[in-house]
Amino acid sequence: MEQPSHVIEAVFEPTTNTDKILVLVRVRDSRATFKMSPHDLNKKAWLEKFSKEDVAHIGFLNAATYTDELVPLKYFPTRKRPLTHAVLALSFLFVGFLMLSNVTGGRVVECNLDWPGLLGKFSIDFPAALVVFPMTYAFSTIITEVYGYRVSRIVIWGGMTVNFMFVIGMWFLSLIPNSPVWEAQNSALAQSYGVLAGEFARTFLASTVAYFFGEFVNAMSLAKFKLASAGQHLWVRVVFSTSIANVIDSTLFCAILFWGRLPTSMIIVIIGTQIVVKTLYELILLPLVTTVSRRLKEIDGVDYYDYHTNFNPFSLRG
Repeated sequence: MEQPSHVIEAVFEPTTNTDKILVLVRVRDSRATFKMSPHDLNKKAWLEKFSKEDVAHIGFLNAATYTDELVPLKYFPTRKRPLTHAVLALSFLFVGFLMLSNVTGGRVVECNLDWPGLLGKFSIDFPAALVVFPMTYAFSTIITEVYGYRVSRIVIWGGMTVNFMFVIGMWFLSLIPNSPVWEAQNSALAQSYGVLAGEFARTFLASTVAYFFGEFVNAMSLAKFKLASAGQHLWVRVVFSTSIANVIDSTLFCAILFWGRLPTSMIIVIIGTQIVVKTLYELILLPLVTTVSRRLKEIDGVDYYDYHTNFNPFSLRG
């Protein structure tokens, strides 16, 4: 059998408008979607378009419609999304860049630029983490686009958990007394551990609030736009979702971390710089993100649509 041209995306229970179970079908090539009843799909001309697994699902649903009482859809044998090597690799990279961003987020660096002409020489200040943090959006975007919001939600919470463990661990280990001999030989290093533990705690607070809203807005927007566009216009969806997330993340992070430590005017400039640089960063990464997403869909055979997903960030089930 050739590769199926149609895929079952979701199943909808009867509503007030219809007393039938409806199956949402997606055409692989065009990504167009349409709804049909299992009875209408249970014909040779249609069944030849689906995989053996989908044919079994159509048979199950078709049989259910002829019972005295419809079989609840919770018994529908939905496909299980495998935990592929790609998901693990993307998750590790996501958490790695997130950790690196939090460690360097409290350090403000200055970049001196010399542009001949109208701008001339000028300098910009920004958190050092700006160099690496946009990579986290790239990885979470790929995960959401290919494997769905539910997988992305687990990865986001996983990254937050690892960061929490890191900060708590740094703080606890800084409370253990130093060896007098080691401290005498490494006085500057001995003093820095306590300072870094306090700095990481404040950075973690700022990062967690910004990260929570930014990452979930990015993942949720991308997943919902994918449904609305039937999987079309990937570039537009990625740019729109990451742009919104960048504004939210940059504003919250800089406001919480630097409030009372830097002049307000400087904080505003840093926020603006972060938004501009992150947006440009994401545009540069866009060809890579879209190419990797399409390639993983082919390799893993997954192109998930969050039709029945519970978008509550605190829900780890639906």
